[in-house]
Amino acid sequence: MNHFLDINKVAPTELRKIIDHAREMKDARQGQPKGTMDAEQPFAGHMVALIFEKPSTRTRVSFDVGVRQLGGQTMVLSGADMQLGHGETIADTARVLS
Repeated sequence: MNHFLDINKVAPTELRKIIDHAREMKDARQGQPKGTMDAEQPFAGHMVALIFEKPSTRTRVSFDVGVRQLGGQTMVLSGADMQLGHGETIADTARVLS
């Protein structure tokens, strides 16, 4: 899966696999200090765009830390940085960022 833009377009079996794998990864982190890099680095060598229409410090920071723990780098974009809803769809923006 390249882009997770709409949960309604993900098959229930695929969604179950994603959730089960996330639980396995969370269980593997038990007992590790916060901020420790995961042994599994699925985002290594990848840039992840975090797009937030509204300010949300806790959400932004938790996603940023999560991506970095999985080996990735982040690009944080706010509603002020984007033209979503003003001529650019989320899908168009995702295609450009990919």
